[in-house]
Amino acid sequence: MTLLWPWVWPIVGAVGFVLAALGLWLPRRRRDRGLPVAHVDRMTSLAAFRGALLRYRLWIGGALLAALVGVLVAGAIGSRPSGISANQEEDYKRDIVLCLDVSGSMVDVDAEILGVYQQIASELDGERIGMRIFDASSVMAFPLTSDYDYIAGQLGRYERALSGTLGPDEQFNYLAGTASGLGASLVGDGLASCVLDFADLEASERPRSIILATDNVVNGQQIFSLPQAGQLAVDNEVRVYAINPFDFGGDMASQELRDVAEGTGGSYFALDFAQTVPQIVDRVNAIEAGYIETPPQVQIIDRPGSLPLMVLLLVAGVCLIAWRVRL
Repeated sequence: MTLLWPWVWPIVGAVGFVLAALGLWLPRRRRDRGLPVAHVDRMTSLAAFRGALLRYRLWIGGALLAALVGVLVAGAIGSRPSGISANQEEDYKRDIVLCLDVSGSMVDVDAEILGVYQQIASELDGERIGMRIFDASSVMAFPLTSDYDYIAGQLGRYERALSGTLGPDEQFNYLAGTASGLGASLVGDGLASCVLDFADLEASERPRSIILATDNVVNGQQIFSLPQAGQLAVDNEVRVYAINPFDFGGDMASQELRDVAEGTGGSYFALDFAQTVPQIVDRVNAIEAGYIETPPQVQIIDRPGSLPLMVLLLVAGVCLIAWRVRL
């Protein structure tokens, strides 16, 4: 136990001793100004008077001692006896990266998909969420964060941009950096980039998921094919949930996307706003959350113990003595 304000105690103690000295000196001064009375020695020699005077002095001395001790205890309380408490809370959370294809073939549905992303984010609790957009090259829209106000703001901003409803104060080139490569809609490279967005892939125990929205219509030479990117996800224990807004039933692009997503332990969905959101949320929540070792929270806590009760008892004792002496 430590005192946060140790300078308070000696100051209060000095004030207490000064008051005690005044309490002893003032009665003597008042007695010296009294009127002379003849033959007082006859009364003061009586045994009853001496007994009463002794009891009076004992009561006054007790009251003075109790008041002095009370002042010292109050000074100790004012010095703030404190202790340090370090609490480490257990946290079990997941990481989710939203991976959005912004190529020309997706431009008409990206705003709707961002609406799906917003609803998914609103139904999750405490997970870290980030987003990456890609076409010929990929760009991080925002990193993994648990700031849900920021996430909602960014998703809304991209939705307004992709739907062409940005206000004059919100204009920005939301596709900047996505056309740096050769080709378009390089889904394998986009998915691989999203896998690598998870921090501490080897050390982190957070379950990791990617919600990938693409039609898987590739135009150009990729560094990673989609199956290779899917294997990268498997190697790093990342589940892929794929949303295909152009599932024509049995076409090769849709089937490849389904195989890759399900091969990671994830799932495949056609874009059905009513069904896609709850199904993805249910699957993400069904994954056991990983234990996160959070930094300990160090707090300084006042620990006066029984000192306040002691002050109350001493005050009550002084009041009782004052009442008894007046009687």
